[in-house]
Amino acid sequence: MKTKLFVPAITLAALLFGSGCATRTTANGGRETTLLGGAVSVSTDSFQPTAPATLDVDTSKLASKGNPTGRKTTLFWGLITLHDY
Repeated sequence: MKTKLFVPAITLAALLFGSGCATRTTANGGRETTLLGGAVSVSTDSFQPTAPATLDVDTSKLASKGNPTGRKTTLFWGLITLHDY
């Protein structure tokens, strides 16, 4: 019974994690990587303002080392945005 479910579960997990994965170079020289069909997006050197319809968390205020990195992580297609700038 367990082996019958193991192969479909592994196949589904591989399709889920492999769907929509892409990395591109942005116009300002940073990199943007999307995972899980855009559900998770990580950008470097992205000092762009966040969208008004997002839950915005400034991580530089939570755990700052003094230098902003410009890293931005969006979760759930932009519903939650974590940024360090």
